[in-house]
Amino acid sequence: MTSESNGQEQRRQSGLFAEERQGVILEQLRQKGKVTVEELTLVFRVSPPTIRTDLTRLEEQGLLRRTHGGAIAVGNTLYEPPYTERAVLRQPEKRAIARAAVEFVHEGETVLLDAGTTCQEIALLLKEFRRLTVVTNSIASAQALAENDGIEILLIGGTLQHHRRAMLGALAAQFLDPIQCDRAFVAMSGVHPTAGFTVIDFDAAQVKRKMLEKGKQAIAVADSSKVGQIAFACVAPLTAVSLFITDSGIASEDRANLEEAGLRLLAAG
Repeated sequence: MTSESNGQEQRRQSGLFAEERQGVILEQLRQKGKVTVEELTLVFRVSPPTIRTDLTRLEEQGLLRRTHGGAIAVGNTLYEPPYTERAVLRQPEKRAIARAAVEFVHEGETVLLDAGTTCQEIALLLKEFRRLTVVTNSIASAQALAENDGIEILLIGGTLQHHRRAMLGALAAQFLDPIQCDRAFVAMSGVHPTAGFTVIDFDAAQVKRKMLEKGKQAIAVADSSKVGQIAFACVAPLTAVSLFITDSGIASEDRANLEEAGLRLLAAG
């Protein structure tokens, strides 16, 4: 495309009505699975507040789901925001979940701790214990816990997924074979009354499934935005855990559906 054609396209995009602009946004979501405010401001030559308004209106219609700095397609089972984005999303809810989770932990126990930003909030609280053994596949949690000499850390080996800062895959699952822990805290991408616990890929599902088996008390954690969602890969049915901890933002209907399906649930906050 020539520079003249580029200029004509930019002028056309900046002159679009909101409805037209939102239609183009949905088409990009269909093709790519996600969009960012930054890239959309460049495409349409409009201000970030204008784009945020577009995204909000589309979310209100149930046509996308907002994320920090952009949006993802509704029902996209294969997309997960980068770790740095997830770390700042729904922090109060994740911290409430973490506070509830550590109430089940006692000095001297062995704890199996999954990767993910909710589990990292748990790690930051476990750091205050005097004596624990923590088995984790999370690089970030291991680094945080290493500040306490009273905590013995077993870092699970495997394939490092950089965008998750986690060790995953078949080798990571095999690492857990000889291990049995008092408690396992496992993060989920989707929690659904019929689909059960799901995540976005098989590498993660394989490790999480083994973690649930290796905890005398298996506890799933996920903020309320994950409830009712179904991701790509199945981890386990709801009955595979002793308890599911979420936040108080869970809808009453969702809670009733999960409890009717046999899930013991704690809403923290």
